[in-house]
Amino acid sequence: MSIRNCMALVLFGSAIGLAAAAPAYPEYRVTIVGPAGSSAADINGAGAVVGSYPSGATTHGFINRGKGLVRLGALGASSGAVAVNDQGEVLGNWVAPDGRIRGFIYSCGRQRDIGVIGSGSIYRDINNAGYTIATGYTDSDPSGYLRAPNGSYRDIGHLPVEHPITDVFALNNRNQVAGKSGPLVFPEQPYRAVIWTRGKLHDLGDLGLTPNSANAINDRGQATGFAAVNTGGPHDRVAYLYSNGRLVSIDDLSGADLKYSEGLDINNHGHVVGYSDTLQGFVWRGRKMQSLNALVDRRLGWHIPAAQAINDAGQIAATGVRSGVQYAIRLDLICPHALSAPVLDAGEAAELAAMATPLAQAATLARAEAEAQAREVVQAVAQ
Repeated sequence: MSIRNCMALVLFGSAIGLAAAAPAYPEYRVTIVGPAGSSAADINGAGAVVGSYPSGATTHGFINRGKGLVRLGALGASSGAVAVNDQGEVLGNWVAPDGRIRGFIYSCGRQRDIGVIGSGSIYRDINNAGYTIATGYTDSDPSGYLRAPNGSYRDIGHLPVEHPITDVFALNNRNQVAGKSGPLVFPEQPYRAVIWTRGKLHDLGDLGLTPNSANAINDRGQATGFAAVNTGGPHDRVAYLYSNGRLVSIDDLSGADLKYSEGLDINNHGHVVGYSDTLQGFVWRGRKMQSLNALVDRRLGWHIPAAQAINDAGQIAATGVRSGVQYAIRLDLICPHALSAPVLDAGEAAELAAMATPLAQAATLARAEAEAQAREVVQAVAQ
């Protein structure tokens, strides 16, 4: 659809709204990408969505590239997909017969186990070069690990505190890791939001209190998550943007005694999606947090309690509820904005260039992945 036609539709929709008090013209189109009971976890640059759905007493991971759902259930009785990169490789977790949680990567129509760290590990993210991150539980304090495509692991360490614990959540294409770290004390750990880069763990600061967490990071090193604040409630937290060494709240809503919002993902434009107790699923595009429920056609009956991921095209993977049933959904901009990815500075470009070899290998995998899609469609129909 051309920009001119989009503008015409917007103006036409606005005129109807003024004349008949109809809902405002929606910004997003809703597409169901998972079965009843499913939830979305991530979206890649091509709009492929991964997540999980219940099947009896177990759960299964899935990927939907727009050609139908493909179940990822070859390993164990229960599994879940948590991330997908731009090569179409899917990262997930599965429950082994011994009860331990192990990781898997699904690629080219095949699913392979990538192991377990200690007594159990939870894998969280995968980048375009095939590096993954996980929180591992060993005899020592739980820590975050970066796993290379060859299977080797690197412990990212802890902040210098007594009885430390570190949990990791996101990984970018520069192998920077976002998470939280702090002392293991009770009743609540005073976690600090951290980014691991070039072998060092950096504290992102705070808004006066703890706990804080870095839940997502883009290729520019910008991050989002939640930071504790003192606004009247004992557990108030706000979504933030961390950029250029500063951590700033993006939650400008007020009026409630209790306040809770959390950024769950950030794209390379610095746009954030997540959850708010006031707005439910939200998107922040540099000005204010907007409720996704107000940006879709309300006449269709969707309620979007949370948004899990956003790509550079502005597509959002979210969990939506309609008629009391939950679905993994994808939100597509009806009139896509003319956005281009930010230009990398010299340091960023050099880091990505250093990863050229694994990225080339990933491109080869992508070609094989495309050849496997036809087989996947047949599998989906058979299931």
